[in-house]
Amino acid sequence: MLRASINTTDSELTPAPIVNGVGDTGVAHCAEIMAFVDAVVLRDEDELAPARAELERVVGKETTDRAAMVAGNFSMMNRALDAIGAPVDRGHEALADEMGIEIPGHLAPK
Repeated sequence: MLRASINTTDSELTPAPIVNGVGDTGVAHCAEIMAFVDAVVLRDEDELAPARAELERVVGKETTDRAAMVAGNFSMMNRALDAIGAPVDRGHEALADEMGIEIPGHLAPK
């Protein structure tokens, strides 16, 4: 989804900051989006309201709502795939390498 957004806006994506939690991904309002998504996914009640307010301030309510839906959907899909032990698709190995993520052996493409 993020890559599709980047391609649509003709931008460059640097995915490592997503994993590291610091740096510029090339996505507009990256810091605000990452703070909000972290609060959503980690269920951080202390950070959620201020992170949402800040994201709404810079991108508006509708876009913030969409970010919440994407974060929730990704979290749900990730948990479901982890629960059934679904292997990572071979096509995602390059992205994992680019992000500096090691795919666990039990999830490695077969």
